[in-house]
Order: sequence, then C-alpha cells, then structure tokens
Amino acid sequence: MNSDEARQLFEVRLSLDPTAAELAATRRTDQDIAALRAAVDNLLPVTRQWGEEALTAHRTFHQALYRASHNDVLIRLLDDLWDKSDRYRRLGLELPPGDEPRTRDLEEHHRLVALVVDGRAAEAGKLMRDHIAHSLTATAISALENRESHREN
Repeated sequence: MNSDEARQLFEVRLSLDPTAAELAATRRTDQDIAALRAAVDNLLPVTRQWGEEALTAHRTFHQALYRASHNDVLIRLLDDLWDKSDRYRRLGLELPPGDEPRTRDLEEHHRLVALVVDGRAAEAGKLMRDHIAHSLTATAISALENRESHREN
C-alpha cells in the first residue's frame, strides 16, 4: 500500500462517482429506487465497531447507485476501483475517529437517495463529490502520507 496509488484511485473515484450519481438521478427505474432504499436502510456507520459488515453494506449501497446509472462501462470501472480501494478503506478503519462521527456518511447516503429519487441530478453529483472528498479512503491517504513522511525522516 502506498499513498501514490491510493491518491490515484481516489482521484478517479472523485471524477466517476458524481457522474454515476447524476446519471442515476436521470435514469433510475422503480426497481433501482427500491434497491437504493433497501441498501440505504441496511447501512451501518463505517467504524471499527461494525468493521467488515459496515464496509459490505457501504459497498452494496454504492453498487446500487452505480447500477441505477444504467451505464455498463461506468459500472465496471467503478466496481474495479472499489475492489482496488478496499484495502485503503480497511486501513481507514484502523485509524482513530476524527472529530466528525462517521454518521455523517449515513446522512449523506440518505440525502443521495432522496436526490436520485427526485431526479435532482446536479445536486446528487455535487453531494457525491463532497461525500467522496471526505471519505474513509481520503482519511486513509492522509494517514499513509504521514507514515511515509515519517519513514523518510
């Protein structure tokens, strides 16, 4: 694991996830809405306490959102990015919690579903961009950079 790879994965997700949210808001079907609502209802705070169960539920939510975009290429790219980013999320679980509880993520997921259901594409994209920018992966990147800088000194 290194911060360069983590940052590159993060930068791509920061570009693609908002696009998926925007497309989902314009293309979602009733079936997609049901899947999103079920996934958001199963979310847990992504913390050490909930660990793998929370990470799995979080991934299921994002996959439901990606599938609602109805863009197969985008779905494959994001699924691949998610696979590669998982190890950084797990590192993030090991970090002490910051000042802001991870329940913020839960609130954002609920707002994302509401925006997608309401067809508010631009707002869904903006919220997703903010969500990724403050994600567990972003926290893990900072931790990796700190570790690497301490090794160099």
